[in-house]
Amino acid sequence: MTAIAEEIVSDPALSARGNIWRSIARELKENHFPYLLLIPSILCFIALVIYPLASTIIGAFSKTDTVGRAVEFGALLNFRELVRDRYILNITIQTAIFVFGSVALTVVLSLPLALILNQRFPGAALARALLLMPWAAPLAISAMTWRWIFHDQLGALNYVLNTLNITQARIAWLSDPVLAFICVIFVEVWSSIPFMTIMFLAGLQSIPPHIYDAAKMDGANAWHEFWDMTLPQLKRITTIVTLLSIIWAFRSFNVIWPMTQGNPFFRTDNSVTYLYKLAFRSLSFGEGYALAFATFVFLLIFSVVYTRVLRSEEG
Repeated sequence: MTAIAEEIVSDPALSARGNIWRSIARELKENHFPYLLLIPSILCFIALVIYPLASTIIGAFSKTDTVGRAVEFGALLNFRELVRDRYILNITIQTAIFVFGSVALTVVLSLPLALILNQRFPGAALARALLLMPWAAPLAISAMTWRWIFHDQLGALNYVLNTLNITQARIAWLSDPVLAFICVIFVEVWSSIPFMTIMFLAGLQSIPPHIYDAAKMDGANAWHEFWDMTLPQLKRITTIVTLLSIIWAFRSFNVIWPMTQGNPFFRTDNSVTYLYKLAFRSLSFGEGYALAFATFVFLLIFSVVYTRVLRSEEG
């Protein structure tokens, strides 16, 4: 018995595990009050994040009743039904175009705007404050406002175009599939530019000024300063804000639903609005769960691959 005990104690893995648990116990004993203060946050995280995520995963692999409760484990049945859905291929393509189109446009427009706001000019502080207004306003309210602006009969856009004699007829912006899709991308870009511009502006202001002074002494012009110094310094923050923007664009329910509800004929739907229709209009909760789970897995894999590729390039 003594030999066995000595062998267990001498095992490095068991010894290390025991040290870890002793360290945890000592930490909890010495700092129990801060950890007690964390309990409400942990409970909220479990209730608002872990539980919905677990429910989605369980529902994706189960048969559900008419109110979305899992009643029987159904393996991949929901995914097979989702693949057979006649709209799912178009929804996937539309989601990809919507996400990557809106994010690319946001980056292209936000960086020059941040470069302008980083300059010293009269009213710069006011311009930065006004920039935050679209982002600070509730997105659903902004989307409803844009829906009225794009209205074919009562909208301000058609009124302005007709007044300036740019167009003669009233354009049905949200009734035409192509125009409606362009409109929702426009509103998504409009609502995303403030956040990305502020992030770029913060990155620009964190760049040490002396590197530009050294570049000017070496004869670098404005283009070389931007390409060889500014962009490399912004690479890390560009990685972060682009990834966040892609994730937010994937779940852009607050823009599409108030404006078009995915109409006309599912041509402005993305994965989030379509899974809402599957679950709460067609009562196909299992397919909705499956689509939500597939979107989650795709975003998880994309985030890991995206960050690792960029990290390897930095290394």
